[in-house]
Amino acid sequence: MVVGNLQYHLQYLEKKNLIRASNDGDYVRYFIKDRSLSETERKMLYFLRRSGCRHILLQLLNNPDLNNKELSQAVGLSPSTISWNLNKLVKAGIINRKKTGRISQFTIVDPPAVAELLICYKESFLDILVDGFIEMWEFKHPK
Repeated sequence: MVVGNLQYHLQYLEKKNLIRASNDGDYVRYFIKDRSLSETERKMLYFLRRSGCRHILLQLLNNPDLNNKELSQAVGLSPSTISWNLNKLVKAGIINRKKTGRISQFTIVDPPAVAELLICYKESFLDILVDGFIEMWEFKHPK
């Protein structure tokens, strides 16, 4: 779809009060009006929309307490890129950092909430890692 047409339709849906726009500084994100997300859920979803952060969060869901080096190897991004993303996630309150000497280990503050968002919005991620995680999570946590 041409960007101009997309903007027109998004503005129309927003004017009709069907969606809500949220500008996070880098992007404008749109949310369905009937699905009320908390501020924390919106922050989580913001980071889940970024593939590097999403892959870090997926690793931490499966393996809590990983350090920068372990995450770098698991995700396939440079340590500096991992560090940059981790600092953003810590600052946003999505993950915790536990320092032991010179090593920092990371865990997700609310793993079930992150997993719930991944499951709820799985169609929009188009990511085979998300699909694999959801299958494993649902197997470990049947309803």
